[in-house]
Amino acid sequence: MKQVFKVLEFVTAFFQLNLLWFLFCLPVITIFPATVAMYCVIRQWVLHKDYSVFRSFFEFFKENFKQSFILGMIWTVFAGLFFLDFILMKNLGSFQYILLPVLSLLGIVILFITIFIFPTIANYNVNWLTAIKNSLFFSVRYFFVTLSVIVLFVLTVLILYTWSVTFLFIFCVYACCNYYLCHLVFNKIQAVQSSK
Repeated sequence: MKQVFKVLEFVTAFFQLNLLWFLFCLPVITIFPATVAMYCVIRQWVLHKDYSVFRSFFEFFKENFKQSFILGMIWTVFAGLFFLDFILMKNLGSFQYILLPVLSLLGIVILFITIFIFPTIANYNVNWLTAIKNSLFFSVRYFFVTLSVIVLFVLTVLILYTWSVTFLFIFCVYACCNYYLCHLVFNKIQAVQSSK
């Protein structure tokens, strides 16, 4: 019976966190702070087995708001310029064949950093620039984890597209799996640093 209550507590926590994240993302400009707060709560679940949601989410949202908001603005500008370049590239004639590999490489770098950026901010007390550099390093150094998270993201999108009702919990489930995989990387890095 005790195990059943634990499972119900965990499932309820997923729904609550997913709902909070969704509501806090509605203003759009708060997507990054809300996502960082969600990852911080998940970190609390993984490390401390503490499945509290509401109070923790609000605390993490407030605590990380400034840094994650700035990062969100930077990411939005980069993503906007990236897509704008792709649109304008069609009018560049033969020059587009030179620009395409450069933009493709930039897109891969942005994707790789994005995979680790939220778990990194949730796990380490560093500024946004260090978080970006660390995320790029982690994603390249541990490519198999990066590839696994990409596959996981594609599966999440397919599940959401097939069963739209999963939006009630699917974002939180994806974030939890993403953080757990990244957490394995953080543990490896900590073990290497401890052995020196």
